[in-house]
Amino acid sequence: MTKPIKFAIVFFIFAASGLFLWSQLAIKPLSTDLTLIGQGKPALVLAYENFAPSGIEAMERINRVRSDYETSIKFLVADMGTPQGQAFTEQYELLDGMVIFLSADGQPVSIGTVPVNESELRRRLDKDLGRAGI
Repeated sequence: MTKPIKFAIVFFIFAASGLFLWSQLAIKPLSTDLTLIGQGKPALVLAYENFAPSGIEAMERINRVRSDYETSIKFLVADMGTPQGQAFTEQYELLDGMVIFLSADGQPVSIGTVPVNESELRRRLDKDLGRAGI
């Protein structure tokens, strides 16, 4: 293999890796501050265990629609690896990957899993916003 071809391959790999990393930086992490619940804005809280795949997959699905709902909903994480997150998930009997939608005053509206289908996730968020009086 000639030097220009090797250089082009290495350059392409670095460029593709850089683009991928840059795209991941654009995703703002979900807050773990559960004290934001009941502060005048509905909240969707994801139960998350950092080593379990269902929570990771649920977070990816939430991140796909989050930008369209951030003005109306606080997106939060109950990190089951922390005392606060563990207490929260035990209070509502949540497992990794489950979500709870809470009204603006912190009252539970719905509990379930994050739909795999993006349009179904949007429909459920719209429904929960309506049930929360928003």
